[in-house]
Amino acid sequence: MFLLEKALSVIAPHNCIVCEAEGAVVCAYCLPDVAPPLPSRCYACFSLTLESATCAKCRNKSRPKNVWVVTKYEEGAKELIHDLKFARKRQAHKPIAELIADLLPDLPDMLVVHVPTATSRRRQRGYDQSELIAKAIARQKGLRHDRLLRRIGQTRQVGSDKKARKQHMKNSFITTKQLDKQTPILLVDDLLTTGATIESATLALKEAGAKKVYAAVFAQRV
Repeated sequence: MFLLEKALSVIAPHNCIVCEAEGAVVCAYCLPDVAPPLPSRCYACFSLTLESATCAKCRNKSRPKNVWVVTKYEEGAKELIHDLKFARKRQAHKPIAELIADLLPDLPDMLVVHVPTATSRRRQRGYDQSELIAKAIARQKGLRHDRLLRRIGQTRQVGSDKKARKQHMKNSFITTKQLDKQTPILLVDDLLTTGATIESATLALKEAGAKKVYAAVFAQRV
């Protein structure tokens, strides 16, 4: 699949989703316009916090300590995620990873872990979009990446309401090994809706020994 996409990109190069210039899914000139930045805030209740920390009120239920979110899930960001997930534009992960990496502070010794997509979706697309993003972020920040999480719940979440998503995602992940509590974890995903996915993934990581879990997401539905 990847070799086929590379061949097609030579024959029919991607066009920028903003200005339609040939050569990239988003050109360097338009990249800042794709993702208008969000203020630093708690991802759960939207109260303003420093470094996108989860506020004291919301910091229960094994939630991650900080969740950096680049932008809202609308317009260019929405199109970019759609192209990556449903139009097989694998290269769309690169601008997403770049925008997330630019938002993150220095994270020395952080281990980057992606939130795995459903197995059926990975087979259908030929790749896991969150894994592509996480690996690119790890390269850009000089960090390690590991496939620590495995999804055991394969229910599709698209279209589910908040209550249903939380119920579907409960206990949906397991870890492939025990973790050193001294190693901080950075969870990476493309889209944040109710928070149920990263909360379930965070719980699995903490049950495996992780003490500090953070998260970084490209876009959030609001």
